[in-house]
Amino acid sequence: MNMNRNTPKVALIEPPPLSPMGNLRTLGSIGTFKADIGWPPLDLMILSGLLEKHGIENSILDANTCRLTFHDVKKFIEEQEPDMVVFTTSTPTIYHDLQTARVAKEVSQEIVTVAVGTHVMALPEETMQESPSLDVITYSESEMVILDLVRNHYDPSKVLGVYFRDGETIRKTPPHPLCLDLDEFGFPAHDKIPLGYYRDPLMKKKPMTITFTERGCISACTYCSAPFYSRVRRRHIEKILQELRWIVSLGIKEVRFFDCGFTNHVKFAHQLLDEMIREKLDLSWVCNARADRISPDLVEKMKAAGCHMVCIGAESSDPMILKNIKKHITPERVEEAVTQAKKGGMSTTVYFMLGLPGETKETIRETVEFAKRLAPDLATFGIATPHPGTEFYRYMKEHGYLITDDWSQFDPMKKPVFSYPDLSSEEIYEAMQAAYVSFYLRPSYMFRRMKGLRTWLDLKNLLQNFLGFTQRFLLKGGTVV
Repeated sequence: MNMNRNTPKVALIEPPPLSPMGNLRTLGSIGTFKADIGWPPLDLMILSGLLEKHGIENSILDANTCRLTFHDVKKFIEEQEPDMVVFTTSTPTIYHDLQTARVAKEVSQEIVTVAVGTHVMALPEETMQESPSLDVITYSESEMVILDLVRNHYDPSKVLGVYFRDGETIRKTPPHPLCLDLDEFGFPAHDKIPLGYYRDPLMKKKPMTITFTERGCISACTYCSAPFYSRVRRRHIEKILQELRWIVSLGIKEVRFFDCGFTNHVKFAHQLLDEMIREKLDLSWVCNARADRISPDLVEKMKAAGCHMVCIGAESSDPMILKNIKKHITPERVEEAVTQAKKGGMSTTVYFMLGLPGETKETIRETVEFAKRLAPDLATFGIATPHPGTEFYRYMKEHGYLITDDWSQFDPMKKPVFSYPDLSSEEIYEAMQAAYVSFYLRPSYMFRRMKGLRTWLDLKNLLQNFLGFTQRFLLKGGTVV
């Protein structure tokens, strides 16, 4: 830390990957990437934009996507000489991520180290005890808490929404008020990330970035960490448009909207899409959408505004499982939504989750067959993972189904951390492996994907992802269900 500098300086760090494929940490995401994916660290970009708006010098290091090491992280901190280091975390990477605090303290004991993310929000005291190098955890929404830390000269006792170390004691301050106006954050710092590194399996153009239109979700699915961000709040349409114009001016061609559901509020979505169409922005984009918030008129506008792929969470084809997790959709509605998106000329990704309460060998088989019948461009079959602080985690704990408390195993691509009386962890894991092989190695699927190639970028993405698929599944002996 530079003691001669009068102005504050903050280093924002996405820790190095734990997996060769890279790790998910953004806004409560967990696990390893399932394909050749590299998404910008949106959490840090939002925080950087807020600090920049208030004249606070800051820098971002995306060690995850850039495949850097903790040696690189240490070198970055030495070069930047920050007063405070803020780093992201997730459940399966938490032990790994905490090395960021240790590295920062090796550079200077005076650097204030701060961990953010839904894992530390759920388990603040446990996390503080894991690392003596960690000074502060934000258990309230992090952006305004971090800003207040800087304004109060890094004294956590004067800031709401934190756990902090006071000698040998861990102390807690009252919750920080929720920021109701997301436009107070400013724009995510798209100009501070290495755009050439970011990619997505079905992106149509590059370079790409990520942004958002709202925070929170209208649903309260039992397995999801979205409720950590409290009530749903939306940005103002004009601010979103201003950001998109800036994105275009930076030379960015592709955007992923990292919302729980871009069309959650149908009226708002229509208004935003109308303005995007009027702007005639040179952007292609991707979004998530709930199956019950997709309609032919929305799809038509999304397509006209530049959307080329919509991602839908189906989770299961079993109505009782969907009821158990409070998804509040039906398989029939999922099928209708996928059909509408296809008719509107858009690609589709459908997310499935194996091992939810009520799962059996038969429901897994039915879900995989349902996925094949839907015939989306991409399908994922992640293993249900009980994130600390969620209703799903409490359910598994209360019923004695958890078989480990080793957080590094809480990854949707690893063997489940739980077993049911009639469905073991091993059986669920083998079913996941087999589901991917069964879905992606069908001749009809491979023919359709080859037929859909339009550009060299399409071909490159296909080849890179098939290589990753081969390494992850075929070389591990997955069998067809």
